[in-house]
Amino acid sequence: MPTATSRILQQELEFFESQRLDVLARAPGKYALVKGFQLIGIFDTELEAARAGYRQLGNEPFLIKHIVEADVPLIFTSFDLGV
Repeated sequence: MPTATSRILQQELEFFESQRLDVLARAPGKYALVKGFQLIGIFDTELEAARAGYRQLGNEPFLIKHIVEADVPLIFTSFDLGV
C-alpha cells in the first residue's frame, strides 16, 4: 500500500524509474533531483541535491534518488514491541 509520501511523489518516482538506466550510465553513485517529470540535476552528495532542491524549488515536495542499479529496501526491526 502506498504511503502518503509516495503518493505525493508518485510522478517523480515513475519518472525516475523510466530514466534510471540512462541516468545510471551517465552518473552511477550520484544523486538525482527530480520534480514532476523533470530531472533538475545530478549531484555528488545527497546534501548537495537537497540544498539545490530547496534553493530552486522552495518548500515544495521533490525527490532525491541515489543513482544505483536497484534500490535496496531498508528493513528496521524494533525490539521494544515485545513480539
